[in-house]
Amino acid sequence: MRDKEFEYYSPIHLGKLRRVLADIYIAFGDVSENLYLVGGLVPDLLVKNKLFYLREYLGTLDIDLAVKFVVSQKGKYRNLYNILRSMGFEKQKTDDGMDVMSHSFIKYESGYKPIVLDLITDDKFEPTADKLKEIAPNVEAVKFRGVYLVFNDFIAVDLGVAGTKKSVRIKIPNIVPFLTLKAFAYSDEENRAAKDAYDIWYTIVNFKDGPVSVKEELLKYKGNKDVLDAFKAIYRHFNDESSSGTKDVANILIKRYGLERVFANKEIIVPIKNLKSKIPGHK
Repeated sequence: MRDKEFEYYSPIHLGKLRRVLADIYIAFGDVSENLYLVGGLVPDLLVKNKLFYLREYLGTLDIDLAVKFVVSQKGKYRNLYNILRSMGFEKQKTDDGMDVMSHSFIKYESGYKPIVLDLITDDKFEPTADKLKEIAPNVEAVKFRGVYLVFNDFIAVDLGVAGTKKSVRIKIPNIVPFLTLKAFAYSDEENRAAKDAYDIWYTIVNFKDGPVSVKEELLKYKGNKDVLDAFKAIYRHFNDESSSGTKDVANILIKRYGLERVFANKEIIVPIKNLKSKIPGHK
């Protein structure tokens, strides 16, 4: 799903994903307290767009959930697979179609693009060589660097339940954990997606008062190697007009929103340089 054209992103699909997300939290019951929304659904809940040339948030194509897995409570997750199947989800096939994955699930709905659910967890579990952690029978999560930051620094938001006046309380990462995970995702050249670069830029410029507010949050993480490495990567990806992040975001702003390249490049590079000026621990 990572190489889809920008036209696949739409407010309609974004709304559909949010409805299904609410359904997942309700269906999972007590397990939901250990779920944290990460990925492309977060920006629309974390920040409000202040840029006049963007008609809407670009959106996303899937649901990414970080699972705070506690081995001593393993039994509480035992019904996850049955719940997912009862909701219409099935395991996704690998790219070659020869096998199925236990960390990525897909739900086909008539008249809509498929709903994809991916599960991740922190990479501290042993053995470190394993890329996946079993969290329930037939259910695994991808171990990913920096996920623990989300568990320690999150914001609780209310997500409306379609067709009712009810809402579901979900946890999303605060700005620094979110940007850290996005930076590591975008730094993975094999799976790099332009949308990850867009989300990094979009949240930095729209978070509260922009880069100055992100700087204030960064002060909490002085000396944290994961955060420091992530933000060094952000500066590298957005260093100038030829950098990969700048080019990826500029292409979106030009193709999707009709901006001129010179203006787009300035809108991208300047906020990142403002942020770079005072990174904790940066020399």
